[in-house]
Amino acid sequence: MRKNLLALTVAVLLLILCLTAYYAWLSPNQNEGTIMVTDALGRTVKIKTPINRVIITGKSAWPIITVAYMFPNAKNVLYGLSPSINVPLFQKIDPNITSKIVSMELSVEEIAKAKPDVVILKSTMKDLGDQLEELGVSVVYVDFENLESYLRDLKVLGKVFMNETRGEELAKYYNDTYNVIISKTEKLAGTEREKVLFLYSKGDIDFKVPGSGWLQTFMIEAAGGYPLSKQLSGTGWNPVGPEQIASWNPDIIFLVTYSNSPTSSDVKEQLLKNATLRSISAIQNGRVYAVPDDCGVSALGSWDCPGSRWILGLQWMAKKIHPELFSDLDITEEAKRFYMEMYSLSEEAANEIISQITGDFP
Repeated sequence: MRKNLLALTVAVLLLILCLTAYYAWLSPNQNEGTIMVTDALGRTVKIKTPINRVIITGKSAWPIITVAYMFPNAKNVLYGLSPSINVPLFQKIDPNITSKIVSMELSVEEIAKAKPDVVILKSTMKDLGDQLEELGVSVVYVDFENLESYLRDLKVLGKVFMNETRGEELAKYYNDTYNVIISKTEKLAGTEREKVLFLYSKGDIDFKVPGSGWLQTFMIEAAGGYPLSKQLSGTGWNPVGPEQIASWNPDIIFLVTYSNSPTSSDVKEQLLKNATLRSISAIQNGRVYAVPDDCGVSALGSWDCPGSRWILGLQWMAKKIHPELFSDLDITEEAKRFYMEMYSLSEEAANEIISQITGDFP
């Protein structure tokens, strides 16, 4: 009898051990513990798991949020979002997004009081991050400013959102898409590269151009153009007048306003009527293009900005600069594939978003 009881006890213990090991293997991030993340500043950050509450805040948080939503679990753990993200595209991605919006940016004390498992910030927001860490909040820094930082930071978010496989898949998509473009443009001689000017305007002739270090300059060069403002240093917006634009005599002009009033298309019409610029090549040949926008709120939806859709902007630019090299590139289909595969939208939802894109799309 005693032997039978002992054998039964051993069997039960073994069963419990096996079940515990099985569930730990099946869902490792559901068990309490920690993960280690190396962020954009090269810091190793220890985060307690499970991660159920994530805040993305601070200046330029919106590009990070647009990327975060490419991880299916993000909609379950994000909260404290900026009102700017509450637009049709992200409403379709996360039907409950309205409940996660806060009317004003959260203070340090409010963030700490909310007890997030981790706060994600731009690397430029270290002052805010230091204050949060002093209150015991885990902080991870990312950049999402260029291809290199995208590939790195997608893998960081893969850990935060408990889906490293997805992080690797997304990094591969961006890298592969970029390589398809660059494979056709990197060997173009200087004489084969159209002179391209990227203009930001708030209306009339209030023009600014990106410096050499900005994403727009990188995109133009990768797409096979010569970015005329590359000669200007830094990563800020540089004011230029009509005389300078006329002197550059661009073959192609890309326009943005990051506004609904005026839109990029409105400024395009003003530019085409400008007497000083009437003789430049881009206007003479009808190669002035308003950059596509799929959100219509500030810079959130403009395809030249470091939000998730800059990769679509790169393909769009390549098609506009070198239509002969990219005759097989269907921008509408690429956008549909992006919305469906990156954001898991239905074909119907993807088509609805595409129908609302402003600018010179496709």
